[in-house]
Amino acid sequence: MEKEMTAKAREYALLGAVIIGVYIGFRFLSPLAAPFLFAFAFVAWLHPWLERVQNRVHIKKGILTAGILLSICVTAGVGIWCLVIFAIQRLGDLLGQVDVFEEKFCVFVGNCCEGIEKKFGMDGDGIEQFILERVNIFIENFQVQVVPKIMNESVGYVKGFVGVVSFLAIMIIAAVLLAKDYKGIMEKLYRKGEMRCAINIGKKIFRHIGTFIRAQFIILLIISLLCGSVLFLGGIEGGIAIGLFTGFMDMLPFIGTGLVLMPLAFWQILNGYYAKAVICVILYVVCALTREFLEPKLIGEKMGIFPVAILFSVYAGVKLFGVFGIVKGPLALITIYEIYIFLKGKNGFRDEGREESGN
Repeated sequence: MEKEMTAKAREYALLGAVIIGVYIGFRFLSPLAAPFLFAFAFVAWLHPWLERVQNRVHIKKGILTAGILLSICVTAGVGIWCLVIFAIQRLGDLLGQVDVFEEKFCVFVGNCCEGIEKKFGMDGDGIEQFILERVNIFIENFQVQVVPKIMNESVGYVKGFVGVVSFLAIMIIAAVLLAKDYKGIMEKLYRKGEMRCAINIGKKIFRHIGTFIRAQFIILLIISLLCGSVLFLGGIEGGIAIGLFTGFMDMLPFIGTGLVLMPLAFWQILNGYYAKAVICVILYVVCALTREFLEPKLIGEKMGIFPVAILFSVYAGVKLFGVFGIVKGPLALITIYEIYIFLKGKNGFRDEGREESGN
């Protein structure tokens, strides 16, 4: 019994040490090593294809790698730029209709309060006055606090953009250099037993990451097509573009499609299009159920990790690492899992458990 408790305590201590080590690595080392790790993973994934292409066209691997990475970055940049332009245009349209929106909102609140007074005998005018006062206070606070804060942090946004550009530049340069000497580097690393184990763990981790990214892309594509087609057929202006943007927003944890569809439903109500509002609400529910159904199939079953653990890792990642925790959280969970399984087997915990059960 004591041996079992000792073995369990050692397992928990090992798990705790792995969690602390991974946290320190992701917290302090990942900003320094991230571009090189991404470059290494990309070259490792692309190397077999580079070998085949080089044998046919006799172009250096570094040039091929640089061309592919630049093409990916340009394509992604154009896509993000189009989304940003679309979002700015829609925001400009909404800001240009603030007076109309305020008028419609007041009429909507007045009609609701009048209905409440008729059905329940409550003071409709008092309720209406209270709601409008609360809304005006919210708008004033937003103008006084939020807008100046956004303007003051604009320098931070510029720094963030410069940081992303420098990250991509370093990653491309590192990938080009690694592609040239990849075979020699791997041969030297495999000669050392410890590095061979680390590489094998890394391969498993990147395999899981590939599964996670592939699953998210499939879900994003399905949600985008679903939202775009339903909103277009529902007669909502700009339905296809809004649907694509909604699919992209579905990648964000906890808010997802509701960040677009619920305000859109409210806007339809204010304009008197109640059927369109119902379509938006139903579409939000369908999108949420679609993600809940697809994630276990595409992620949990293939990775051997429960979907609730993935959700927890995203939540914990956002809390610990900020916005980038959306990616760092699941990545940290996968890293902890693979390192713990490897060290647990290496230290013979399973064998100890078998011996104790036999005794």
